[in-house]
Amino acid sequence: MWVLSPIDLIPEFLPVIGPLDDIVVVVLALRYAARQVPRELIEGAWTGSPRLLDRLLGSTRDSAG
Repeated sequence: MWVLSPIDLIPEFLPVIGPLDDIVVVVLALRYAARQVPRELIEGAWTGSPRLLDRLLGSTRDSAG
């Protein structure tokens, strides 16, 4: 996959682990992009569970409250 670089860390012909590096790169890129958007905008558009959103973006709420 040439998402970020034409150089593949793990060749695609290796079963299972070949595409794994591509998946990791995509997940990290999406997480980075999501953290650049103001949280209020994401929360306003989020239709899923608030707990899942906290797991994806990191919780900003107090753990005591």
